[in-house]
Amino acid sequence: MYWIKEMQNAIGFIEDNLLEDISMDAIASSANSSLPNFQKIFSIVTGMTVGDYIRARRLSLAAQELAASNNKALDVAVKYGFETAAGFSKAFTRFHGVTPSDVMRHKSNIVYFAPLTINIDIRGGRTMRRKLIPNLPEITYDGNNAAFFTTLLAATLQSMGEECDKAKLIALSGEGNRFCWTQGKWIFGNEVAESINETPFETQHRVLSAIGWNAKYITVTRDKDGKYMNTDRLQIRQDFVSAIDNGYPVIAQYDMGDNDMNVFFGYENDGEKVIGYEYNNGFEPGKSMPTDFSTPITWDDWESKINGYILLMGKQTTVSERATALSLFRTISQHARKTSEIRGKKVGIAAWESYLHMLEHDDFTGLGLLEEDAPTVDGIAHSVQHRFFIFCDGLTQIYARKGALPYYTLLSEKFPEWREALNTAVAALDACANFAGFLWSIGFTFDNAGFEKFKSAEGRKALADEGRKAMHNDIIAVEQFEEILRQEGI
Repeated sequence: MYWIKEMQNAIGFIEDNLLEDISMDAIASSANSSLPNFQKIFSIVTGMTVGDYIRARRLSLAAQELAASNNKALDVAVKYGFETAAGFSKAFTRFHGVTPSDVMRHKSNIVYFAPLTINIDIRGGRTMRRKLIPNLPEITYDGNNAAFFTTLLAATLQSMGEECDKAKLIALSGEGNRFCWTQGKWIFGNEVAESINETPFETQHRVLSAIGWNAKYITVTRDKDGKYMNTDRLQIRQDFVSAIDNGYPVIAQYDMGDNDMNVFFGYENDGEKVIGYEYNNGFEPGKSMPTDFSTPITWDDWESKINGYILLMGKQTTVSERATALSLFRTISQHARKTSEIRGKKVGIAAWESYLHMLEHDDFTGLGLLEEDAPTVDGIAHSVQHRFFIFCDGLTQIYARKGALPYYTLLSEKFPEWREALNTAVAALDACANFAGFLWSIGFTFDNAGFEKFKSAEGRKALADEGRKAMHNDIIAVEQFEEILRQEGI
């Protein structure tokens, strides 16, 4: 394991210094190795020389810059270590199969060469085979299942050595402005990723496309007896093994715990078992944090629990930041203004209105305070405690607005003509998100006293009144995004 860690350290050192004049001695030193030994091991592990790797990474980044900016080819050539335009053009054309000019005119696709990651592949014993992608960072879970997709995606990108802006991912996913609520029912599921998708993987496809990733999206369908209809156990296993062999973790929808998504980054025995995290096992609201119970484990009989999955297929040329932002603003507006339901759930402003009306006006008389003394309807124990937890799940959606604010601020710096509208939107969303902590400030708690207060009409009216202020701020933000669209003639 020592040499794996040191080789990965060296790759990280190279990535951090790609724009510098990197010496081979310095790279070898970053791996705590002599130069001859390092070069030999690097070549054995990666199948290429250190020099070839650096050249491929620089040419890949140079092409992305040419495609996404108005920078001159010579300036880009110098930035990425080429002394002459002719030398750059020759190397560029050999690597990408097109000239720098072709890319600048947006007439050709480019080759994306991702940062290398070193997988662990252990074989032996009684035909044991175990493979891991070792660089997946520890994943935290905050109880918001819909927003959790961006956390899984950020960890996946980081494991492959790709920089990612978490605030941008949150914004692009819609989590920075999402609200979903089931009219007339106090049930979990409003915070689940698919609750606002009118088509499978709609949110995930939007985000991955916006950041330049090709992906294959598989929905696993079964009949009423659980028999596969569009795939089989072997195909699912082969898909996961192939992706992990190529260094790509697999983001999946599944039935294995309290949340509905996971990222799998390893397998055993050619996919008989997969390795991923387990979340929320043992979590009790008010007594622990969800992240206290996120641990990597090996899953058995995992294929039967998979409902769908995403296979990353490599990078593509992305559209401009401006076009990406305008598309996002349009999505935010459409979500906020939508009047029809999705999967029996209201969204946007309609969800806000339903949420606050139920909070203030639903009849809580006759409800047991706790789950164990509550009447059961359709298999659900309708207690004050249960409804309090559902209300708090709504708050997690509202609080997610905080996560996207740095991205909107960044856009205001990049596009001064949007600055006034975006600054107003950021202030409004920040105030809206603060509603998520309001209940604590007036004494609501995860105990009998808090549940008693939630049962009272007076306590819930105080929450609803403050919620209407939050909804008003949310609408202000939406109006600012719509103003930018009007400015742009959209």
